[in-house]
Amino acid sequence: MSKSTPHPFLQALARRPILADGGIGTLLYSRGTMGEASFEHLNLTRQETVQQVHVDYINAGSEIIETNSFSGNRIKLANHGLDSDVWKINVWAAKIARNAREIAGQPTFVAGSVGPTGKLLPPLGDTQKDELDSVFREQMEALLAGGVDLFLIETMSSLEETAIAVRAARKVSKLPVIAQLSFSVEGHTLLGATPEDVTKLLEDLGDEMPDVIGINCGAGPGPVFDSFLRLTTAVRAMKIPEDRLTFSCLPNAGQPSLMGGRPMFMSKPKYCASYIEPYLRAGARIVGGCCGTTPEHIKAMRQTLDKFLKQESSGEVRSTQTAVLFHPEAIENTIETEKGKGSEEISLADRLRNIKKNGNDEDFYVSVELDPPKGAGVKKITAAAELLYKAGADAINVGDSPMARVRMSSLATCQLLSQRVGVDTIIHFTTRDRNLMGMQADLIGCQALGLKNILALTGDPPALGNYAHATAVYDVDSIGLIKIIKQLNEGKDIAGNTIGAPLTLSIGCALNPTAQNRTLEMERIKRKIEAGADFIMTQPIYRVSDLTDFLEEMGGSPIPVLVGIMPLHSSKHAEYLHNEVPGITIPKHIREAMAKAGEDGARIGLELAEKLLEELRDTIEGTYLVPSFGRYDDMAALVTRLKSKVRALK
Repeated sequence: MSKSTPHPFLQALARRPILADGGIGTLLYSRGTMGEASFEHLNLTRQETVQQVHVDYINAGSEIIETNSFSGNRIKLANHGLDSDVWKINVWAAKIARNAREIAGQPTFVAGSVGPTGKLLPPLGDTQKDELDSVFREQMEALLAGGVDLFLIETMSSLEETAIAVRAARKVSKLPVIAQLSFSVEGHTLLGATPEDVTKLLEDLGDEMPDVIGINCGAGPGPVFDSFLRLTTAVRAMKIPEDRLTFSCLPNAGQPSLMGGRPMFMSKPKYCASYIEPYLRAGARIVGGCCGTTPEHIKAMRQTLDKFLKQESSGEVRSTQTAVLFHPEAIENTIETEKGKGSEEISLADRLRNIKKNGNDEDFYVSVELDPPKGAGVKKITAAAELLYKAGADAINVGDSPMARVRMSSLATCQLLSQRVGVDTIIHFTTRDRNLMGMQADLIGCQALGLKNILALTGDPPALGNYAHATAVYDVDSIGLIKIIKQLNEGKDIAGNTIGAPLTLSIGCALNPTAQNRTLEMERIKRKIEAGADFIMTQPIYRVSDLTDFLEEMGGSPIPVLVGIMPLHSSKHAEYLHNEVPGITIPKHIREAMAKAGEDGARIGLELAEKLLEELRDTIEGTYLVPSFGRYDDMAALVTRLKSKVRALK
């Protein structure tokens, strides 16, 4: 192909935006392939199954299909004893995709998928650049022999490894190259690169830079949009001609939630499709999906893209909103909370039992959730805790590396807040990172430090966070942890050895009233109560019946209940929580109300939260509040109003 005649793919891209496919592994897994050595091995053993996945995506509207070769490099295949089959696996990956295109009879581009090796370069690892170059070229030469139309380098975390892969592609052929990195909810790769750092990658590559730079995987549509907008803004500042470099955006279908031991992605097709126009407005020329997306998602995206293109050609006026839609600091930690002032006089467990026994006319417990700092700086969380404490909050609850993302320990954070602010705290305590010895040692330490309120949790698996390869412990789950605390409160460790004086820890447990598997959630909450839990803290809810129906089916709660409340900030915030955050369901009428609220969304969200608490007043003993978008001033005002109503009833 001469320089004067662009590749057909680049010609198509210059004419209009193109729709890619969705998750390959998602469909292969759902079609009974989990027993295979690797998904890539299916190119040799179950070719028709792989082929049908491609056909389904093409029929759904995909104009680019990627080969089933993401982990088809020598290093990754060696983990399955398949390193001698690199050539066959990748050649067939391309041939199967080409066959699918012929069967479907649609003008589709076949992209040779190339993923990371899983090896680290110095100083983090000992793998050398030459080795990675050889690994990438070996795979790409096989894909080229199979007949791919372009190379898709995807889900990269290392800028350096990405550069090696792009250069390898340029050495192998003159085919177009797409390079995509994967950013977390917080907006960085697993190795710490930010969307703005992509400019360093492009500067390093110079004339060898890819034809398309973009984002895939890592997070759902909302947070990916934030990262994508940052990336396009930074890259455009480099003044690279649009005919030389353009953008792609392929998010996951939300954040995964483990069900039955496998990750499940919760974002619905319509929701994912709603982000197509914002991506396009932010600069994307290739859109599509990654993990969790299916042909149904692609079909919905196809309809949205076609509608957009029709509007573009007709000159119709549309919304041009491309503002940041997601703020992870407000959403990250959404599970549990609680603890109260004056615990030296009365324990949290006893205080809540008294409220339940006597009614809540004279007392109503209010806790506010704050995320622990990402680093050692504590000024921000200290100021927020002080503001909320002065407003009347009974406690500040602090997560334990929520969403499996590294933050300051909950124990250390709570101790700092207790010392510097004087506020009572509730420690989110997980079994993820501690063995039986470590759990008991830390719990005894909590007692010694005066941190006596524990929310017993299993904890989000490391695979869902920014250290996917970290090892989880899980000697016990949250129910086992409750039993351990209960026994420590009786003066014995889990082995029955005496620890001297009994501990006096108040034990909280989590409840998700809107859980998809209601039967399992009902069974687990009953077991938590039987194990010794003193109080319940629920996931954030948005309608009265979510809690009351669950409690009615349960036959009522024998222990106090603190209901989770996360005030909504905007329509986008509501849609994000509903579609992407596991465990949160927002009724349609609430989402519609937030959509109508427009710029007045934050005020309406607070009013809805306050109304919900008022309607639940006779059902619960208190609440824990989760601030939205770091709006601690609004939350402090809500705390003040809640406490004022209690004083008025005395």
